[in-house]
Amino acid sequence: MRILDGYAVREFTRTAFIALFAFVTVFITLDIVEYVDDFIDNNVATTTIVKFYAFQIPHIFVLSLPVAILISALLTVGRMARHNELTAMKASGIRLSRAVLPLIAAGAVAGFVSLTVGEVVVPRTDTEVERIKTNEIKKSPGSRPRIQRNISYRGKNGLFYFAPEYDTRRQVMKEVVIEKWENYLVFRVNAKKAAWRDSAWVLTDAWVRWFDEDGDVEREVFIAEDTFDGIRDYPREISRVQKDPEEMSYWELRSLIARIEESGADATRYRVGLHMKIAFPFTNVIVVLLGVPLSARLRRGGMAVGVGLGLGLCFIYYGFIRVGQALGDHSVLSPICAAWIGNVFFAVTGVILLLRAEKH
Repeated sequence: MRILDGYAVREFTRTAFIALFAFVTVFITLDIVEYVDDFIDNNVATTTIVKFYAFQIPHIFVLSLPVAILISALLTVGRMARHNELTAMKASGIRLSRAVLPLIAAGAVAGFVSLTVGEVVVPRTDTEVERIKTNEIKKSPGSRPRIQRNISYRGKNGLFYFAPEYDTRRQVMKEVVIEKWENYLVFRVNAKKAAWRDSAWVLTDAWVRWFDEDGDVEREVFIAEDTFDGIRDYPREISRVQKDPEEMSYWELRSLIARIEESGADATRYRVGLHMKIAFPFTNVIVVLLGVPLSARLRRGGMAVGVGLGLGLCFIYYGFIRVGQALGDHSVLSPICAAWIGNVFFAVTGVILLLRAEKH
C-alpha cells in the first residue's frame, strides 16, 4: 500500500500545483487587463506593478486552493478509473475509501497550509496591496471614503471608540460608543451623535455611566449637547481606514469582537467572519470527499470533463457558502451555523456518494 499511496499522492500533488499555477496566472492576467489604463495613465513603474501582483499571490492562493484540490482529485481518480487501476485495487481487496485515503490526508495538509497562510501572510499582504493601489497606482495618498462604516479605534489614555457610521468630511460620528479602560471599565458614553467642533468632540443626546471595579454602575449623567472631558483623540486618527474582517487575522478579529460586544454594539457580521476563517480551510478536505466518488465513474471525457465538473462544483459550493454568510450577517442563522452550513452539507453529500461508489 505504501507504493500505491505514494503514487496517488504524487499524481494528486503534481496536478494540484499545475491547476493552482493556472488559476494564479489567469487571475493576474485578467486583473492586468482591468488596471492597464491606470498603469498607463499614471505612468506606473514596472517594479511597482510586479510588487502589486506579488503581494496578491497569497490571497489568490488561499481562494484558489480548494478549486485546485477538487480538480486534482477529479483528474487523479478519474485517470485511475480510466486505466482500470481502481478495478485492480478492488480485485485485490482494497476498498475505494482506503485507496483515496492519502488524497484525503493531502487535502487536510492543504487545509492546514491555507489556514496558516490566511492567518500569518494574507492580512499583511492585503494591507500592502491596498497601500500600493492607493498611493502608487491611483496616486491619491491619504484618500479615504467620506462615509466610513463600523469604526473601531483604540485611542489614547485607554479610550476605545466604536461607531457604525462616520462622516469624515463633516467629522460626525453617529450612534457612537466611547469607553475608557484601566484594568476595568471606568466609564462608557453612548451618544446619538458626536461632532468635532472647536477642537473638541461635542456629544448630542448622550448618557455617560461610570462603573466600579465590580462592573456596577456608580452614577450616570445625561448630556443633551456638550463636550466631555477626557475625549481628545483627533478626527484624523479615528478616521484611519478600517480593515474588513477578511483583512484581519483570527486573533485581531476576535479581539475586535470582544471590544464591540463589551460596548453593547452588534458584532454579528464580525462573528460570522471569525468562524469563516476556520471553516473555509476545511473546504480543502471536503472537496476531496466530494470529488473522489464522482471521478471514480469518469471513464470518458478526460481532462476537459474533469476541469469543467470541478469548476461547476466549486461555483455551487462557493455560492452555498456566500448564501450562508449572508444569512448569518442578517442574523437569520447563528454565526457558527452560517459559516459551517456549506461544509456540513457537502461533507455529508460526499460521504454518501463515497459509500454508494464502493457498492458498485
